[in-house]
Amino acid sequence: MRYIAAYLLLQIGGNSSPSAADVSKVLGSVGVDVDDERLSKLISELKGKDVSELIAEGSSKLASVRLSFSEFATTC
Repeated sequence: MRYIAAYLLLQIGGNSSPSAADVSKVLGSVGVDVDDERLSKLISELKGKDVSELIAEGSSKLASVRLSFSEFATTC
């Protein structure tokens, strides 16, 4: 989650295609250790994709999940 949050912050700040080094720099500035393998995987999976479209797609998938709090509480 930290990696995607840093990636999105960079995009909001005007970097349309953040690199692994960009994300590492943001995370390092707040004391977060970076797993280079995980970060590289994320960057490669996002390469060439529109993050706004991915968020919209994920939101529509979440909207189809119907789970009330009482159903959740009985399964925990």
